[in-house]
Amino acid sequence: MQTNWKKTTITFIFIDDGDHPVKIALQNAISAPEATQIADFGATLATLTGLTFRTATVSTQSTVA
Repeated sequence: MQTNWKKTTITFIFIDDGDHPVKIALQNAISAPEATQIADFGATLATLTGLTFRTATVSTQSTVA
């Protein structure tokens, strides 16, 4: 059996000034992002948006043939 990577989605969760969650989802990311890459990109997005970075979720879709 062979696993074929299809896509990876990374969902970043931020908090605004009123403690409301803000979700930013990026699709078609690299197949196996490292935790430091995700944390660094989340910090960059926080700087650009002015929001507070909380968590990120990585979801990978693949097929087994």
